[in-house]
Amino acid sequence: MNPRRPHAQIHLPPLDAGYALTLVDIFERAITAIWNAHGDSMANLRALRGDHTLSRDFIPSGDPNAPDSDF
Repeated sequence: MNPRRPHAQIHLPPLDAGYALTLVDIFERAITAIWNAHGDSMANLRALRGDHTLSRDFIPSGDPNAPDSDF
């Protein structure tokens, strides 16, 4: 018998298309903000771990054309 390992998950109520799209937008903005804040360090960690998957493009935080990350 396999013991259940803890894992991260989110339980959401049923969503209509409008709420689902809003939630996706929030997640994408959060991911972009994280990459903007920590992208160089995360890319370095990926290299150290041997993870050669493509890194997500991120906009350096000093870029004046960066999208507004305020919600």
